[in-house]
Parts: sequence; C-alpha cells; structure tokens
Amino acid sequence: MDDGSTTGCGCPPWCAGHDDSQEPRPPLGHRGEPIMLTVVERRYAFFSSGRTDALATTEFVVAAEQDRRGSYVYLGALEDVGRFFALTRDSARLLHSALGAALTSME
Repeated sequence: MDDGSTTGCGCPPWCAGHDDSQEPRPPLGHRGEPIMLTVVERRYAFFSSGRTDALATTEFVVAAEQDRRGSYVYLGALEDVGRFFALTRDSARLLHSALGAALTSME
C-alpha cells in the first residue's frame, strides 16, 4: 500500500489508473494494479427438491484502492461488482494472518 506520498499528478506511487474523464485533477480515486484470482465459490440454491450447494469457479479481483474515505484493499467478484469487500489495512492484515493459520491447520 502507499506510504502517503504522491506522484507529481497527485496520485500515490502505486496508482495504476483512474477514470480521467469522470474525475477532476487531482483524481478523487485511485486503483492499484489488479491481481486476478480464480476461486471456488459455494453457491446455495433452493429447489422444490431441497437445497443444493454447488461449487462454481469464478474470477476475483484484489487491488489497492483509495478514495475520499481512505485507503483499502478491494476484494470482489469480477462478474458481479456488487459483491465485494473493502478491507482496511488492519482488516487485510488480519485476514492474511487468518488465512495462513487456516492453511497451517490443514497440513
């Protein structure tokens, strides 16, 4: 994530883009380079015969973002922009630690 410094255009050093046509200068929002992940997602569906819990693969995006509210890590489904997490730095660090602990417990 950024250290609070910005480039000459007002962007943090990690900024990989923003929509210039919709934002004033300096831009109001910044996006880091996206990291794409293929994940397996459990999707519940209810039918007259009962509930199923099918597994499906989907693409997720992880990227640093910054707007007027602060800096955060975006984690969300590529296909559905309404499904996402905006994690603070502390929350992202806690999630990172929890994932590591869960993986270790599976060994």
